[in-house]
Amino acid sequence: MADELLDEVDPATGAVLRTMSRTVAHAEGRWHQVFHALVASPARGSVVLQRRAATKSAFPSLLDFSATGHLEAGETPLEGRRELEEELGVEVEPDALVPLGTRLLADDAGEGRNRELVHVFLAADDRALVDYRPPVDEVDGLVEIGVDTLLGVLADPGFRGTATEATTTGVSSIEVTRDDLVAGEEGYWVVLVTMASRFLAGERPLAV
Repeated sequence: MADELLDEVDPATGAVLRTMSRTVAHAEGRWHQVFHALVASPARGSVVLQRRAATKSAFPSLLDFSATGHLEAGETPLEGRRELEEELGVEVEPDALVPLGTRLLADDAGEGRNRELVHVFLAADDRALVDYRPPVDEVDGLVEIGVDTLLGVLADPGFRGTATEATTTGVSSIEVTRDDLVAGEEGYWVVLVTMASRFLAGERPLAV
């Protein structure tokens, strides 16, 4: 498989500086753009997380946002919604996306030296968990959890929140703790889930 081409960007302005391979971006710690989306169900007051495949090199089997991925060279943030189709198996219309702004993330815990300008969205979607069709080589399961329950998990390392998980073998009730979540920049999970809570409650403004 050919190495993805990404745009190196100025983290302060988002201006494109040059095109480079994904391998170079992560080896040299070059700033590049990514897309993050958290699916929120207004009807059920819940959000959808993906369980990363056990075969993933970064954060295997942990729970992550609904869809995350690199913006390819020349792609706009809104075009990044293809990640929802690639990782959840469903098409989400542009008007279902709620832009929350951008955030700079830097870590060395995943795929090399990660320096990301993240375009963050909520995706309003009320379909049932079993109606998503994630690819089995990318995602081991999808988890639906009440937004208030997830905030409780984030607030207390000892809290065990009840959620529903759908996998290729069926649907079951599970418990979620903070250790089940992909490690991220301090506070990012809290900010994004809080914005989902505000969105579901009809509160504004929304921003990360």
